[in-house]
Amino acid sequence: MANKDRLQKAGDYELDGVLIVGTSGARIAVTEQVRELNIYQSIDTPFMSGNLILADAQGVGELLPFIGQERMMFSLRTPGHNGVVDFNEYHAIIYNVERRFATTDREQSILLNWTTLENYKNVRIKISASFSGNISDIVEEILKKEEYIGTKKPINIEPTFNIKKYVIPNLNPFAAIDLLRVEAISKKEPGAPHFLFYENPKGFHFRSLDSLIGEHKTTSKQHKNTYRSQPPATGPNAGYPEANLGTILHWEVDDNSNSYLSTRLGMFASTLYTHDIFNKNIQKFEFDYLKDGFAKRNSTNQEYKNSGSNVSEAKVDGKKLITEFPESRIYVHSTASEKLYTSGKSDNNVEQWLQESESRSLEREYFTLKIDTHGDTNIMAGDMIEVLIPTNRPLDKTGGKTQMDSFLSGRYLIT
Repeated sequence: MANKDRLQKAGDYELDGVLIVGTSGARIAVTEQVRELNIYQSIDTPFMSGNLILADAQGVGELLPFIGQERMMFSLRTPGHNGVVDFNEYHAIIYNVERRFATTDREQSILLNWTTLENYKNVRIKISASFSGNISDIVEEILKKEEYIGTKKPINIEPTFNIKKYVIPNLNPFAAIDLLRVEAISKKEPGAPHFLFYENPKGFHFRSLDSLIGEHKTTSKQHKNTYRSQPPATGPNAGYPEANLGTILHWEVDDNSNSYLSTRLGMFASTLYTHDIFNKNIQKFEFDYLKDGFAKRNSTNQEYKNSGSNVSEAKVDGKKLITEFPESRIYVHSTASEKLYTSGKSDNNVEQWLQESESRSLEREYFTLKIDTHGDTNIMAGDMIEVLIPTNRPLDKTGGKTQMDSFLSGRYLIT
């Protein structure tokens, strides 16, 4: 543990008031018995979750007891930082006892899985209803309406284009939002598809990938911290823990730049055939990653003049670029004339979102970097960070500053 208002060393944390409330109403503080607390966030997951390991020598498992419906309250903060993971106002719920075993004659270890109340409610609720309006408005209704999710947490929703009509066919609320997410097109970042629906300590987010990275292909989002692959600070900075907070303890590139799979799945190029079931006609739309994607959308390193795409512009077989083979992935999707609807426009606008959204989804996985570093509650899923990794090339004989790996170093989105 550490001083609540000042970071003493990198990795310090303040875990306050871990309280578990059983279904019987029993309230037991277990802060001193916590051995490990893990919290999971992802921009592909609409809820936070985690697990908790207790060293129980006080009979907590018997007094509550644990039956998979206990409330849990706690807050976690890096000393001296504003960011906090706070489950005191919006509780977590323990839904599973994964393991429980004796470690000594008088002590047991208990591994508990927990999630948010919204996620716990989501699995109990089905939506069978029709909706009309902008996708962003429908998402907000599902999240706020008491008969669906009914959350009181902050919500960050990016406005979308196009009036839509949907009939939700007996789906859980989060599954319904995921169905809407696929067809969402940003109004703020004109024409940008590929929306994300996720939760982090700041609440729920329904927004485009572009909005997380920058604005209108010109302004980059400010990164929250810089992480360096280097030994811990020494000398004058040794007593300044913030200098070590951005130290990369381990980094790894795993299963990246798979051009074979990305070609098959349509990241580089694709063709969409739409079939108008009213007018009985077919339209063809081709997608080129470099021309229709990277050239007009925000990128993580767009503020750097020498930055570019990770996709090679060398010709394949000496003939065409890898992005100039639109038949590498074929999509077929139905559409419909406006004449089918009495209330005006209701086309699914599939040519505006399907190909580019699928390409951006694959692009997110095309190059990823895993890093281990010290915990910082200011940093969360959806934030931008800067990573600096030294080159392993022979250094210039003249010496000078450590040169950075130009390919690995740069700005990254936390996923």
